[in-house]
Amino acid sequence: MKNIVLIGLTGCGKTTIGRKLAKAFSIDFVDMDEYIEQKEGKTVSDIFKDSGEPYFRSLETVVAKELSETGGKVIATGGGVILNPKNMEYLKQNAVTVFLDRSPDDILKKINLSVRPMLAQNKNRLYELYTERLPLYETYADLRITGGTDVLKTLKQVENGLKPLL
Repeated sequence: MKNIVLIGLTGCGKTTIGRKLAKAFSIDFVDMDEYIEQKEGKTVSDIFKDSGEPYFRSLETVVAKELSETGGKVIATGGGVILNPKNMEYLKQNAVTVFLDRSPDDILKKINLSVRPMLAQNKNRLYELYTERLPLYETYADLRITGGTDVLKTLKQVENGLKPLL
């Protein structure tokens, strides 16, 4: 079975939907950020603080390659994974890519900014990230799910959208 790769802004629901999707399809779930945290023995925030974003992005590429060599997983990516074309080349090798397109306004109502390295200092950065990254999310998506405020409704949309693609 192909992997199901979830892309989208930080806080759009990739991990929440990913866990439920993996359960629905009876396959494994991997959150790339959590995977990196386990490998490094520190949080993403601490990696950013201690080693910088370029180092974190290099770890993302290593993990993208590693995960692309497997199948039958739901993979929740970090919001910036799409910034490096190599990441997406790896991840799309054996996968269907789902863009969870949720508005910055909806995201800001729900997330804890202090644990989001890209937003901790400036919540308005989320609007900038959306504008900057939207063309990349659209380019890499095999399926785009818009909205995302209702988890069960979003999950059903993803499941229905994936059926013809898997």
